[in-house]
Amino acid sequence: MAVVVENVDGQARTVRVLLGEDELALIANALNEVCNGVEIEDFEFFTRLGADREEARELLAALGAVLDELPPGA
Repeated sequence: MAVVVENVDGQARTVRVLLGEDELALIANALNEVCNGVEIEDFEFFTRLGADREEARELLAALGAVLDELPPGA
């Protein structure tokens, strides 16, 4: 697994993480299932995930764009 925590900034509440393509795809696939697959009522979505469905879909789109920019694998 190619996951490296590069920088944690407690003050800014940010974490810089390096992910391999497989790990990024796993996260994108999980978000896709949560947003579009399994049925989670809107009123429950935030409670379960800590973000609303639109925020999750925006993150999914951003991750998808990154995956699309990667060169084809061998």
